[in-house]
Amino acid sequence: MTRIEPIPDKAQLPSEQEHEWDAIFAERGRVRGPFAVMLHSPGLASGFLANLKGTHDGSVVSPALHELAILAVAYEDDAPYQWSVHVAGARAAGLSDAAIEVARAGADSSHLDDDERGVIELCRQLCRTNRVDQATFDALMARHGQRWLVLVIATIGLYRSVAAFNNAFEIDPVAGDDQLPARGSPL
Repeated sequence: MTRIEPIPDKAQLPSEQEHEWDAIFAERGRVRGPFAVMLHSPGLASGFLANLKGTHDGSVVSPALHELAILAVAYEDDAPYQWSVHVAGARAAGLSDAAIEVARAGADSSHLDDDERGVIELCRQLCRTNRVDQATFDALMARHGQRWLVLVIATIGLYRSVAAFNNAFEIDPVAGDDQLPARGSPL
């Protein structure tokens, strides 16, 4: 159970903060999860939303690879809420079942296509060491260019923040959605 009461209803906010709820609802079609908790601190939710939008609106990163970065972070940072709300979107964006399963289990990525493997390996390196080795960096830069690499790294960094927030406040996964297994449990 979430450690503090979420604010899922605009009527719970003071009138001067209702624009934040409106912006989240307009972008996401609902207000739940981290945004419903962030609303306890005026300006935080709308600022975070703007940063997240910057990683995907008009992006050169495909929606499937964008979602793969988020799923890979969910596994690496043991973030079940994040997994539960993004896995369906990853499938809808065309992400392969193989990539989803590699991300879900932290499994070997060598059988994935170059793009999927590159995103997963980039995420693993950043999450595990806070660094990217030169070979991985150079390969992704040569394949996709600066803007793509900046956006994928921004996605990883921002969703690591989301994972920390969700985990600290114990935001529960969405019931009925595909779940991330607890670390150490069989798939």
